[in-house]
Amino acid sequence: LFDRSKSPIQVTEAGKIFCVYGEKILNMEKSLYRKLHEQNGCEKLVLKVGAPPISGDYILSRLLPRMANNYPSIQLELCSDYSYNLYRKLASQQIDVACVVAPNTDPSIAAELILYEKVFLVAARTHPSLRNYDTEHANIDHPIMISPQELNDYPMIQFIASYTEACLRQQSYSPKTIIKASSSPLALELAAKGVGLTSVVRCQLKYGRSEIVQSLVPISIGDCKLPVYIVYNRMANKSLPEINLFIEEAKEEYFDASGL
Repeated sequence: LFDRSKSPIQVTEAGKIFCVYGEKILNMEKSLYRKLHEQNGCEKLVLKVGAPPISGDYILSRLLPRMANNYPSIQLELCSDYSYNLYRKLASQQIDVACVVAPNTDPSIAAELILYEKVFLVAARTHPSLRNYDTEHANIDHPIMISPQELNDYPMIQFIASYTEACLRQQSYSPKTIIKASSSPLALELAAKGVGLTSVVRCQLKYGRSEIVQSLVPISIGDCKLPVYIVYNRMANKSLPEINLFIEEAKEEYFDASGL
């Protein structure tokens, strides 16, 4: 199965055939247990769902109640991780389906684009960079319109090297000072206290903690949008039709917000 004469060790042609049939056998086993559970009604089917720690929580908070209401026989088991780790877990079938924000490069994984999430910069309503703007009436539908390069003298609070950085650079936004935060909620809280600006996706402002969100002002950074995908293992999808139910519910829930 392995060619040990090469470094690193590689799978032989026989090994590739073994993997293909081994995957089919594992999927057949999963399908068998599902059918038996349905027949006997002895326990719920478990659908393992992955999501990234920042945007995933807000997106799934709308989708999971819908699934629970429409498909009470399906028990959802959640896994929070970064997109690249979720792809690995899908490939090894540790999870069944995932909501991710990174594009797919693995041919064994199928992806369905369900929506685009608008990306904003946010600052406290009393932030000095906004003194000449109407911050009282600004919201996610009517953000402050300001050239990002005018904000370069103010600190940027960064959780991780995020997906928004490339978009911000295109808008000539390159802050002189970067403050590293240990979590996204902390970055938002620091921004709300006037420490600096930070980036968020629309769902964070719409569904986040009201006491924090209400003290923040969204600032437009042009047509910066985050694609959100539902992804799944192509082989697992054949033996687990509930994945398709999950995808259809996601499309229904986010039809009006898709921006597609």
